[in-house]
Amino acid sequence: MRSMKPSQQSESFSHNCEGLDEVDAHLLEHVVEKLVRFGQQVGVTPEEMISLLDSGISIRDLLAFLVSKGSGAA
Repeated sequence: MRSMKPSQQSESFSHNCEGLDEVDAHLLEHVVEKLVRFGQQVGVTPEEMISLLDSGISIRDLLAFLVSKGSGAA
């Protein structure tokens, strides 16, 4: 699987925001971009984060995992 840049992620993401109003879609897109960037800074690819979410991990647990990777605890 190839890694996507945050800008590519947001292009793909924006096509999947049906049902959200424009403000909510923009806010969600901004949050996802920050999450992707932080994950990449701590060595977790977007594909790895998606895999974790697909396996049932909560967003809260994903954030805790990324923070622990960033602090060297994981």
